[in-house]
Amino acid sequence: MRDGHTVPIAGEQLTATEAMQYLTPGLVQFLADMDGAPMSIVQAAVQVLPFGSRSALLATGLATADGSGAGPAGETGLQLTPLAWEVMAEAAAPVEAGGLDKLADTASAIVAEHSCP
Repeated sequence: MRDGHTVPIAGEQLTATEAMQYLTPGLVQFLADMDGAPMSIVQAAVQVLPFGSRSALLATGLATADGSGAGPAGETGLQLTPLAWEVMAEAAAPVEAGGLDKLADTASAIVAEHSCP
């Protein structure tokens, strides 16, 4: 939560730590796994993520839509932003004891809060 907001504000630049709070634990792990991979591999892997993960990357500013229609099903491709590379590095960094559990709990709470019944 930032300044009373539970979702990023359009145009607001989040830090890597803040952005990770809006991502599911699975997406954070995916980004951690991509840390250090060649840019072409990471960009290709991002294109085949599920819709919800792609939407989360766009909403948090980790990606922008390129409008190409070059995705696997003709959807718009994503271009990762510098913030995405920061998140990958931070997600891959060793976590202090209990830190990953706290991050997972925070992400789960945010997802539950925004899920439709």
